[in-house]
Amino acid sequence: MNMSSIVCGNFSYWLFDFDYFLGSMDKLGVDNIELWGAGPHLYQDECTPGMVDQIYKKIKEHNKNVICYTPEQCMYPINIASREKTVRDRSIAYMKRALEIANQVEAPRTLVTVGQGYRNESIDEAWKRCVDSLHILADFAGKMGTTIMLEHLTAATTNLCITAKDLKRMMDEVGGPNLKAMVDVDMAARVGEGAKEYLDLMGKDICHVHFVDGMPGGHLALGDGILPLDKYLKDLQDFGYEGYLSLEILSDRYHENPEPAYAKSLGWFRARGLSY
Repeated sequence: MNMSSIVCGNFSYWLFDFDYFLGSMDKLGVDNIELWGAGPHLYQDECTPGMVDQIYKKIKEHNKNVICYTPEQCMYPINIASREKTVRDRSIAYMKRALEIANQVEAPRTLVTVGQGYRNESIDEAWKRCVDSLHILADFAGKMGTTIMLEHLTAATTNLCITAKDLKRMMDEVGGPNLKAMVDVDMAARVGEGAKEYLDLMGKDICHVHFVDGMPGGHLALGDGILPLDKYLKDLQDFGYEGYLSLEILSDRYHENPEPAYAKSLGWFRARGLSY
């Protein structure tokens, strides 16, 4: 693991245009990015293939690589486990479009979340709907040349996959080579887990990590929270994790001036001996 393993996304740059984000990455010396598919940078519902080509052209002009495409799917009306067929069908279509965009920007990974069911219905029914949707999407991902990174969420945003055991069960039921797992250490910390619990259960199937600080909660710059980040990093290194660590910094406190938060987080890794 070295500094090339550290990835920055445009999550906190939504008050600035996409050119500013790319210029900021130039200044910070970051080559690998996680592309957040959300307005104003890339609003999927209105982003034509030609518009995606223009975005990708800018990315390549700045010599960046998109290592993961992450469409917004938590704040939008997207739910692949919805009981309403119209919502579920729309959600699957939206995620298929995400997989097409990943293909266009040559992203080998596409982040997908598990969706959720109503809290006053049987969780088994919502679980089955999620499994069925993921079968469809994983098959389509293979055709698009990208692999789904399945993300767990929190109790506030799902009743399906909140713990490492939940995610492992979902992975086992869907299966296939085009579906892998990931861990967000801030969300995992809310139920007392960390990277190790995910690695112990899923091993090499953990192919992406959102590495951020928290209280837990908050998705903060490294050093701005209370999470045992050094332990998480050691657990990943001891396991031999070879994937990326993505700085999914999301707190409102950074939005008016995001670059220092990313600079501080990159410095956190350098202080621990990571280099290029």
